[in-house]
Amino acid sequence: MKFTVVGAGGIGCYYAAKLIQAGHAVKLIARGDHLKAMQARGLTVKHASLHFNQPVDATSLGQWLSEAKPSDVDVIIVCLKAMQTRVFADQLSRWYQQYEGCSLPLMLSLQNGVENEMQFAKVLPKGTVLGGIARRIGAHIIQPGIVESIGPAQVILGSWPNHLDLNDSLLKKINSIANNFNDAGIPTEISADINKELWLKLIINNGLNPLCALLELETGEATPDLALMPLIKGAMEEAVLAAKANDVELSSNDLEEMFELIATFDSIKPSMLVDREKGRPLEIEEICGVVIRGCEKIGKDAPYNRVISTLLRRAVDRS
Repeated sequence: MKFTVVGAGGIGCYYAAKLIQAGHAVKLIARGDHLKAMQARGLTVKHASLHFNQPVDATSLGQWLSEAKPSDVDVIIVCLKAMQTRVFADQLSRWYQQYEGCSLPLMLSLQNGVENEMQFAKVLPKGTVLGGIARRIGAHIIQPGIVESIGPAQVILGSWPNHLDLNDSLLKKINSIANNFNDAGIPTEISADINKELWLKLIINNGLNPLCALLELETGEATPDLALMPLIKGAMEEAVLAAKANDVELSSNDLEEMFELIATFDSIKPSMLVDREKGRPLEIEEICGVVIRGCEKIGKDAPYNRVISTLLRRAVDRS
């Protein structure tokens, strides 16, 4: 298959490397020194089950949008920060509109948060938006052109928001993507309710990502800390409430399962901690704000998310 990875940072580069090794055509969309390094020296990805070091096809988003045609790509994999989604969705919509009537590529989001797919679905043709989750993976750019990653790097994907009224043609395409991912060594499952899966992942992100960024801790330092346990689970409980406010039924069992998932995973620096260390914008609104707003919809407060996000914003402003 032909893939384009938009936002080829740590996670995007890991999956790109696996797909390239399996013989797929992959174009990486990046920027800055990381893009220049990949263009000049290729890409290196280090993982316990993968050592990838070879030239890659990398370009800027602007150049790709001006040159690419639908026949050049089967699946666009989006790994951008969630705060970049709205702008890219509009750019992609204008690109799709140029080729109305053509067979258009599918768009698979592997981003943090629960609102990315909704933003894409508002402006992209019906049946082209897939939701996805990159689970049990830690991957970061350690220097331009070089990525280190850990974990089994699983993917869950499906038509957004679910598979109700899904036609056979789209299901066949989704199955083909999943089969190709699995053949490339990317453990992949198809979910008939990807919106629920996105909220399940948000429970983990909400409990650990902002708190680890605030306290500058790895996940393996935070989860065993009994003093932090009430804060972690309190934030996760608020995410469960926010899910219900958005018509996604989650339970306390789901919360415990997600906590166990992250507590037994290799210790990593969550994405928000890495972003804070590198002076980049944090996905506070996309991870905490969505929970606060969801709780407000049903007349509830989200004190854990409100306090943690406020303190994190103040800490970032002072650094």
